[in-house]
Order: sequence, then C-alpha cells, then structure tokens
Amino acid sequence: MNAGWTTAWVMVTAGILLATGWKKQLLDDVPPLRAAVLAAALLAACGFAGVWTGLAGSALPQWLTVFGACALLRKAEPGKRLQALAGAVLGSIAWIWLRKLYAADPVFILWDAQLDGPLAAGFLTAAAAGHFRAQFAAVAAAAIAAEWAAPAVDGGWAWLDGFLASLSAARAVTVLVRGAAALAGRLRPRANRGAE
Repeated sequence: MNAGWTTAWVMVTAGILLATGWKKQLLDDVPPLRAAVLAAALLAACGFAGVWTGLAGSALPQWLTVFGACALLRKAEPGKRLQALAGAVLGSIAWIWLRKLYAADPVFILWDAQLDGPLAAGFLTAAAAGHFRAQFAAVAAAAIAAEWAAPAVDGGWAWLDGFLASLSAARAVTVLVRGAAALAGRLRPRANRGAE
C-alpha cells in the first residue's frame, strides 16, 4: 500500500465521525479545534519532511507528535500520565518486536507488514490507557521508539500511517469496551428485576 493512504482514510473517517456527533467517543475532553490543528500540523510536517534534508527535517513529524503529546498531558492528572507510560512501554515492545520479526523472517506476516506492529501496539495501549490524552502520548512514544529501535526507510507518511493506525486501534478498542460496559449496565437491572 502506498504511504499516506492509511492517513487519508483515518483523517476522512475521523472527520465524518466528528461531524456526526462522535466527539465524546473519539476525543474525550479534547476540543475538536485543538485536535484539528494538531492533525493539520502533522499533515504539513509530513509534507515538509520530504523536502527538508537532515535529521531535523526527516524527524519533523515525530517532534511535532512529541510536542502534541506533551501539550495534551500538560494538565492531565498523574494517573493518566502513568497510563500513558504503561501504554508506551507495552506498545513499544509489541511494535518493535513485530517489526524485527518481520524483517528477520517475512513468513510470519499476519496481515500487513507495515500495519501489524502499529495495530498490536494500539490494542495494548488501549489495555493500559483508556483516555484519549494518555493513548495519544503512549502511541506517540511507541511510534517514535519503534522508529529509533528498528528504523524503516519509508519516510514521514509511512510513519504517520503507523501512528494513526495505532491510535485508531486504541480508540476503537476503547469505544467498544465502553459500549459493552454501557450495554451490560443497562441489561443488569433487568436481570435483577427478573430474579425477584
């Protein structure tokens, strides 16, 4: 798959979901304008990363993601910061391990060599962190750690594809768990009434 297609798909899907009232499920308490500015800055950074040469230019999306994660966690309570740290450790381990496994022996590729690591990291991040701020920071740290520990030569757009796929997986798991908990909460009183 061409680098940038996953990014386009995630951005369009997020725009549709935000326009149809899924703000609370998608962003929790983060204002949509702040998320849109961060998304636009990430897209611009990926565009400029191909133009600039050297370490600073190629790492521009990563630096911007670190800045966004710090801004989101700035006013977060200590529990969310600890969740972000736990999610970053779990996500980094999964992402790096799968990237190195696929590089060593491509026979074990489950679905897609570029997206399996990010998706596994997103699932583990959701297990450790249940809030958008913590998940964004954890996925950002995992994506940067994976890029540093097992670099891929794909460029900024492929890195952003992995980052957004991982964040989307984490948010999807969180929404499904919250939906299941709400459904279980609604069904539980009915079951108790029938027992009386």
